Amino acid sequence: MNYLLPYFGEINPAQLEEYYQTTAVVKDLTVNLDLNFEHKTISPEVLRAIEEFLNHLTRWDGHNHAALEQDFAADGETADHITFYFDELDEAELSALLPAETSPDARAFRLLKELKLIRVGFYPDGKYDEEQFATFDYALYLAGEPSNQLLAVKTDEQGKVHHITWES
Repeated sequence: MNYLLPYFGEINPAQLEEYYQTTAVVKDLTVNLDLNFEHKTISPEVLRAIEEFLNHLTRWDGHNHAALEQDFAADGETADHITFYFDELDEAELSALLPAETSPDARAFRLLKELKLIRVGFYPDGKYDEEQFATFDYALYLAGEPSNQLLAVKTDEQGKVHHITWES
């Protein structure tokens, strides 16, 4: 019996393909979505967990932004990522992203707020030896395109953040 997943359509849990890809609109942005399976079968309970994530992408995005802010305040990967842009972008590029921000702390926090969700990948059965259930990739948009420097928020099936990594 097939299972209907939001955005993806029908999926047969007894005959999975290795990879599924689609897009969704979250907060007026197009977000890439992908499912990655190691095995050819999966339980309906796992598909329901994926469905729960897909039905509430905006909520998970807000939850992850709070985690990024906490990581930033704790001088984690997020702080390093934001500092990178202050080192790499010239003042004109920064001013385009940060209009009317003057203090360094206000500029850094504003840049953090500019991170946008660009992708959600699901790894419900450990494909690619991934330990997390879902990965949410965030990037800054520079000149209308997402940067190739990403902050990846990795969560379990309940949405609890395992860790945040900087990837490119």
